[in-house]
Amino acid sequence: MIRGKTMGYFYSLMNYLKTDKGKHDCLDYIRAIVIMASVMAGIRILLYALLQ
Repeated sequence: MIRGKTMGYFYSLMNYLKTDKGKHDCLDYIRAIVIMASVMAGIRILLYALLQ
């Protein structure tokens, strides 16, 4: 039951990513993740440099 539901979500997501809006949204999410990771890494480096 759970596996079937999970596979249903997976197929639904894959169908969504095949649309133009899905591709655009996916690229936006990836871009946001990269920006957040870069900012967190920058803050960590800055704090590490300041606290030594």
